[in-house]
Amino acid sequence: MFSICLLVIQIKTRAVYIFLVANAVAILGNIFILNAFEANDGLGSPLGEALLLLSSTVKSLSFADRGFTRKSNRFPGILLIIGFVQIIVLFGLGESVFRQSLTSSAGIFLSLSAIFYLLNNKHWIGLPTLKYCVALLAFYSVIFVFTLGRSYPIGSQTRFIPMDGSIPYHIIITAVLSFFFHMAFIGLLIGRQARENAFKLRKSVRVQETVQQSKAKEKASAALAEERYDLLKLLTHEVRQPLNTAQAALDKIGQDLRREQTEPEYIQQTLIKAQSTVNSIVLSISNSILGATLITQGRPSQLHSVDLCDLAQLALFDLNLSQRSRIQKMFEQPVIFADVDSIILRLAIRNLLENATKYSPSGSPILFEIVTDQEKLALVIRVTNQINDPSTLSADIFERNKRGVDSLHEGSGLGLYIVREVAELHKGEASYHLVSAHQVAFELSIPA
Repeated sequence: MFSICLLVIQIKTRAVYIFLVANAVAILGNIFILNAFEANDGLGSPLGEALLLLSSTVKSLSFADRGFTRKSNRFPGILLIIGFVQIIVLFGLGESVFRQSLTSSAGIFLSLSAIFYLLNNKHWIGLPTLKYCVALLAFYSVIFVFTLGRSYPIGSQTRFIPMDGSIPYHIIITAVLSFFFHMAFIGLLIGRQARENAFKLRKSVRVQETVQQSKAKEKASAALAEERYDLLKLLTHEVRQPLNTAQAALDKIGQDLRREQTEPEYIQQTLIKAQSTVNSIVLSISNSILGATLITQGRPSQLHSVDLCDLAQLALFDLNLSQRSRIQKMFEQPVIFADVDSIILRLAIRNLLENATKYSPSGSPILFEIVTDQEKLALVIRVTNQINDPSTLSADIFERNKRGVDSLHEGSGLGLYIVREVAELHKGEASYHLVSAHQVAFELSIPA
C-alpha cells in the first residue's frame, strides 16, 4: 500500500527507489511468515524473518548520505554491518535455538543505524517529520529489546508466537509502528521535495536577478560610454571656437604691431579683447571638465565654511572686464558664511552671471543678490536680468544640452545644467521665475 503511495506522489529520488526495493523484499518476507502461520508453526519462518531484516537494512541505506565513506556515515555504517552479519548468520542457522536472539539483536542494530543515518544526513535535517521518524525508530529498538528479553536465557525455545492463546503484543505494536513510520517517511519525502523546490525557485530567482543586474550594468555602461563620447564632442565644440577667436585676436595684434600701430589705447583694447577670449576658454574648459565629472558620478562634494560674499566677488572677477560694470551687487550682509564646496560653487555663480550677460540686451543692468529665505531656511544666490522674449525660456532649461534661446547665441546648454547639479550636490535647488514681462531671475538655493 505504501509502495503504491510512493508511486502516486511521483517523487523520483534515490531514497524512494531504495525504499521501494526494501518494501518488495519485505512483501516477500511476509509471504513466508504468513505461510508459517497457516501451518500453525509458532516459531514462524526463519527465511521470512531474515528477509524482513534485510528489508530494514535496505531502508537504512535509503536514509544515508551518498558518500558512504564520509565521516558522518562511519558509525551508522558499522551498526549496519553488524546487523547485516547477524542476518547472514540467521540465514545459515535456520531452525536454530539462537534464531530469535539473532533476529532481535539484528533489529536493534538496524534501527539504531537508521536513526543515525537520518540525523547525519543534511537532506533530512530540519524537516518537520524527522523527529517523528526518529522517535518511531527508537520505539522499534525498544520492541526488539523486549523480544530479545523474551528469548532469555539465550538459546531458549521461546516461541515467536505464543501458543497459549495470549496476545502477541510486540507484533501488534510493531505493525502499528510500521504504519506510522511509513506515513512519517512519506512526510519526510514531501518535506524534502518542497524544500528542494524552494531552493530551485530561489536559485532561479537569483539567476534572473543576476541576469537583470548584468543587463542593467551593461546598459549603464553603454549609456556611460555614450555620455563620455558626447562630452568629448562637447569639449571639442566648447573650446574650439574660443581658441579660434583667441588665435585671430593674437594674429591681429601681431599684424598691428608690425604696422607700428602702437597707440597705448589701441593696444589696451586689443589686450582686453584677448583677455576676454582667454576667460571664455577657461570657462568652457572648466564647464566641460566639471560637467564630465558630474555626469560620470565621480566627484563628491568637499564642504567647508566659506564667506559667500568673498566667493561671489571671486566669481565676479572671473568675468570679462567689459561686463563687470553692468552687474549691481546687493548682498544682504557684508559677511555670509555657509558650508559649501567653494570650487564648484564659484563656477556655478560664474555660470549664472555669464548666462545673464550673454542673453540680456547689451548694456542692460544685471542685479546680483545673496539673500536669506526665511521660509526655506536657505541662502539664495539670485541673478536678475532683462530678456527680450520670455517665450524663449523653457521648463527644461536646466537639463544638459538644453537651451532656451535661439541658435544665434553660442553655447551648448551646459552652464545652467552645472548650476543645477552644483545645487543638488549642496542639497539645494536651482530655479528661475519671471519677475516681470521682460525680466527673469535665476536662483541657486543652498541650506542656510
